[in-house]
Amino acid sequence: MDLGYKDCNVNMLTLSRTLCISKDELSVFFDQYLKTTFRIWLGDIRFNAAKKMMFEFPDYSNDIISAECGFSARTYLYRIFKSKEGCTPTEWREEQVANAAPDDEKQD
Repeated sequence: MDLGYKDCNVNMLTLSRTLCISKDELSVFFDQYLKTTFRIWLGDIRFNAAKKMMFEFPDYSNDIISAECGFSARTYLYRIFKSKEGCTPTEWREEQVANAAPDDEKQD
């Protein structure tokens, strides 16, 4: 999708038009081949992009991460993290930083 996920206005209709297929054909593709819905698929892409960005840019705020990854609101970023990771984005980020610290720093 060539970073189209960053556009918070992207939807099934815009993607189907880009691919020159009907919305129904796109829906069938997601159902039969990806075994998911467009909405879940797009949410997963954005979620994974947010995790990657948090790891690569630890100083970025959750507002920046949310906007850069195509979430229409920061609250949606929080909701998806709670659903998939069982914690807030901030808690996830802190855990990643703690796990990435060298062993001698962890013991301090």
